[in-house]
Amino acid sequence: MSDDLRLRAIEGHDDALVTAPEGEVTDAQRIRSDLDALKEGAAILTQAGNRVAALALMWSAVAIDPTDLGAHRRLAAMLANSGDVDGAANEYARFIEFMLPIGDVARATMELAYGAKVLGGHPALGEAAEKIVAAVRALVPAGSTTASLPMPRLLPKVPFRFCIHDDGDRHWMQLEGGTSELVPTAVRLLDDHDNVVETRKCIPLSPGQKGHARIIEGEPSAGVAWVVLGISDEVVAALDAGKSSPYRVQAKIGDEWISSALVDTGCRIGRRTTKIAVS
Repeated sequence: MSDDLRLRAIEGHDDALVTAPEGEVTDAQRIRSDLDALKEGAAILTQAGNRVAALALMWSAVAIDPTDLGAHRRLAAMLANSGDVDGAANEYARFIEFMLPIGDVARATMELAYGAKVLGGHPALGEAAEKIVAAVRALVPAGSTTASLPMPRLLPKVPFRFCIHDDGDRHWMQLEGGTSELVPTAVRLLDDHDNVVETRKCIPLSPGQKGHARIIEGEPSAGVAWVVLGISDEVVAALDAGKSSPYRVQAKIGDEWISSALVDTGCRIGRRTTKIAVS
């Protein structure tokens, strides 16, 4: 598949994230509904022992949304569990190739690390790594002086899943996440001018301790810390519409502030439940 075709597919998906008049179903909601139906059907078929049909449904799911992390991870796991290691590795490579044209090198790198951890060394993952390196090198303008320039340090994003609470006076975003390698001690909210709106210290999660935000398929089952941030009506409206938040969340790892990757669990305490996930 060419980069042009991948970009058209992704751009078409982005165009679907447009708020429809009240009462109408958006394209994004239809896509999410179809994905959920395919995942649920695949789970039922897997439990019934019909892995071939289950795989067919998951292939359809990644065709509908090639960048859906949950569908991708489930398909890769099903292929690996059925003994098709090559197929699983190729699925990780496919997802990574979709991340690079849209500039999400951080997600591509995280997925490469995840795939290598699950499958170990594989030629398809090696080729994907080379493509990531090429994408990083492309960040440096070509020229005779570039040979002396250090390669940019590729920082991973700190993963968080979140839910939103409404106590009537203010909205609260509860974040749970981090990893054993990326342990956040604090988080901060930045506006579109990089001004710090709010900073909160993280509270550690004990091993095996269950957080409040429900688990999202394809994401780590447990985080290492949680925190609550106050957010505005503007942020909640953007999330419910499937749009990017006007604010950014950074996590403090050691002495450095690093960008985060947020996954909307769809949980809205005190409010209606949304079916749109944002990462």
